Amino acid sequence: MLLVQEHLIKLGGVKLSGQMKSIDISEVATIENIEDDKGKTKANQPTGYEAAKISIEFILEDSKKMTQIEQISAMQRLFKPYKQKKAKLLKVVNEDCAARGISKVYFEKLGTKNEVAESERTATLELLAPTIAGIKLKPSKQAKAIKKQIKKTFGKSKKKKSKSPSAKKRSTAAAKKKAKKLIK
Repeated sequence: MLLVQEHLIKLGGVKLSGQMKSIDISEVATIENIEDDKGKTKANQPTGYEAAKISIEFILEDSKKMTQIEQISAMQRLFKPYKQKKAKLLKVVNEDCAARGISKVYFEKLGTKNEVAESERTATLELLAPTIAGIKLKPSKQAKAIKKQIKKTFGKSKKKKSKSPSAKKRSTAAAKKKAKKLIK
């Protein structure tokens, strides 16, 4: 069998052994349906994104360095080391993950399958990229200085007294005086 060296993956600083058969990375947007009282969908409202899921399938074969069982044990130690209570964030190095901007993942699931007829084992790893919180930009000193300069140059904006139509009444006292003079 041909071993492809191009598709390598490092997880938690450990190069995973075996031949990578496939890697599947999927990301999903969450969109809620807004319904009216009768239950009909009126509109769709995007609410965000779910965490990226990565599924990697390996073909495990005996090599000079490790047997199939040793390869599975190495993956198991990455998945759940001794006395570990919850999943840890692991650094991932792979060209497909890097293209998607994924650098750290949680090891979510490890599955192995022994195909007796073909005398080979496969391992399936499922990884979950953590959702990234929004980033708030902090203005630089230069941006603050420019903002101050603009305020000094143009001053504060002058607000009109009122935008109400009733405030736009004109004074009718002068017109009344003229009207009274004409009548006399």
